[in-house]
Amino acid sequence: MISPIGGPAGQEGSSRSIPMANAISAVLVHRDPHERAQLRAALAAIPGVQLAGERADVRAGLAFARQARPAILLLDLAPPVDDTLVAASQFRLEHPEVALFFWAVSYEPETLVRAIRAGAQEVLRRPLDRAALGQAVERVATLSARKNGGDRPRKIITVYSGKGGAGVTAIATNLAITLKRQTPLEVALVDLDFQSGDAAFALGHTPTRSLGDLVGAGALDSASLQGALLRHESGLFILSQPDQLERADGMAPDQVGTVLDILSSVFELVVVDAPHAITDVTLEIFDRSTVVLLLAEPTIPSVRAVRRSLDVFHRLNYLVAPDRVKLVVNRCADHSDLAVADVERALEMPAFAKIANDYAAMSRAINLGKPLCSTHTESRAGRDLAALGRALLPGVAKQPVGAGARERGAGLRLFARGGRS
Repeated sequence: MISPIGGPAGQEGSSRSIPMANAISAVLVHRDPHERAQLRAALAAIPGVQLAGERADVRAGLAFARQARPAILLLDLAPPVDDTLVAASQFRLEHPEVALFFWAVSYEPETLVRAIRAGAQEVLRRPLDRAALGQAVERVATLSARKNGGDRPRKIITVYSGKGGAGVTAIATNLAITLKRQTPLEVALVDLDFQSGDAAFALGHTPTRSLGDLVGAGALDSASLQGALLRHESGLFILSQPDQLERADGMAPDQVGTVLDILSSVFELVVVDAPHAITDVTLEIFDRSTVVLLLAEPTIPSVRAVRRSLDVFHRLNYLVAPDRVKLVVNRCADHSDLAVADVERALEMPAFAKIANDYAAMSRAINLGKPLCSTHTESRAGRDLAALGRALLPGVAKQPVGAGARERGAGLRLFARGGRS
């Protein structure tokens, strides 16, 4: 039932607090910095509420909320109201478990009816009544406490380094192969590194279809993506960069976001080979990522680059959600100048995984276009990548790489035709 929230300013806050065991997260989307700060402060004053992040733009906010999966999404209901209501309604259809709060300038009967139809649970209006807000949040917390989990969420796993040459493509391609072999899930690999674009080549493919086929397309949908995907012999689907990289120029952030939205609605796991620079495109990728694997090497320049990336993540609230950003130390050697423990201390962050510096095996695999996790599963790096896959999906990725590979002929029905290279 919808509850209009508003009233005289200055009322005392709710005397009841949300138990920390039932702490809930919220995403705040409001274009006005002053009012966003007011709502942020009101939410922060409610014990047990954790702000997962905030955005000024509705589209970016909904993209972030799709990955953050908050208990509450608080949206500014400002002009164009129709666009906001349509977008909010679609979000509620996709995520009915998220309580939708609207912040409205006016509280007219027509606004209330349209908000209800869009799936709103609460409508807030000026001046903000903090006591009523606290009660509304408490209602959400009570309902959330009655639920016990649910279906396993789909994941977008992004491999990223702010410094070139850190092994992002090698880790992304081998991780995608590993997850495909270890799990019964459908997996896609997306190469969004517009400058390098080597993921398909690392898997032994010359891209005949690619992201370049989507640039300038009238509409991005499942059908157009079907025509751009390659299929690896393992059953992994690949959305690659084109052989001529200028064909990918001009791909806008919202197009990249749409590509990821479509793929994550079809595939259970999407692995992203991310570009190095922090741009609007990169932020679009991060907003949609369930997990960001932040690569570091045991060198001073790499640690400095990772530190800068962590500073950006902190400013954008990506570090609020526990374990969303995971540190992976690549090219570890027994006699490195920096030990993994040194890297962890410098970054004040534990390493989620370590990948051995198996240069000979990795170079051979890259030159042959044969993923390490397909041909050298018992190499040091191969074993570490297999362990990374199992750590990312505990209870799902159970088999060692290469053991008991399942039937690969089925694939996704959606991409059953025209998906082979």
